[in-house]
Amino acid sequence: MNVSIIREKTSLLGGLRSRLNQSWVTAAAAMGLLLWSLPGSADANAKAKANLILGEPLPPVTITEGGQVILDGDGYSLAPWSWPGSSNKVQVLQYVAGTRKGGDLYDPMTERMRRELDFDRYDITAVVNLEVTSAFVKPFVRSAVVDEQRIFTRATLVLDEQGIGQATWNLTQQAAFVVVDRKGLVVDVILGAPSKADFERSFQVLRNLIASE
Repeated sequence: MNVSIIREKTSLLGGLRSRLNQSWVTAAAAMGLLLWSLPGSADANAKAKANLILGEPLPPVTITEGGQVILDGDGYSLAPWSWPGSSNKVQVLQYVAGTRKGGDLYDPMTERMRRELDFDRYDITAVVNLEVTSAFVKPFVRSAVVDEQRIFTRATLVLDEQGIGQATWNLTQQAAFVVVDRKGLVVDVILGAPSKADFERSFQVLRNLIASE
C-alpha cells in the first residue's frame, strides 16, 4: 500500500496489538483470562494445507455473523462478506486471530508491500477471527479493527464472529496469508507463524504475479 493509504501507520492491522495492550492486558491478566497463541510447527503447517491448494480456487466462504466493516461518518455498520468477491485484480487475503499475537502476525509482509508494490495493482483483505477471542476482549478487538479500517480505507476488513473462515479453510493454526491471482487461483500460502523464508517466497511470488498481469 502507498503512503496516502497508510497515513499514520505502516501495516494493515499493525495497530491491533498495541491497541489491545493499552485497553485490556492489565485487566485481562487480573481476571485470569486465557490469551490464545498461534503455534508454528512445520508438521502442522503441512497438514493444514488440505483446503488451501496451490493452483486451485480458494474454497468459497460467506460470513454473516460479523461481516465487512462499512464506515458511515463517525459510525460504522457490518455487511455480509463472501469469498470470492468481484475483484478482477491480484488479491492478498490475511486471516488472523483476534488476539494480541494475531494482529501483527504478518506485519513485515504488509510493510514491505507498502514500500515496494503499487497498491493499485492488487486488493487486500484482512479477516479477523473473533471466535477465538474471549467475550471480555471482543469489544476492544471490534473497535480496534474499525479504527484500522479508517486508516486503511482501500483495504477490506472483515470480522468473523463464528470462525467460519477458519473452519471452512481448515486453518488449524488460526492464521493464513494467501496470494490469489486474477482467475481466483491460489498461488502462494503461508500458514500460521511465518518464517523469513516464507515472507521472501510469498513476496517474490506476489511481485512477479503483479508484474505479469
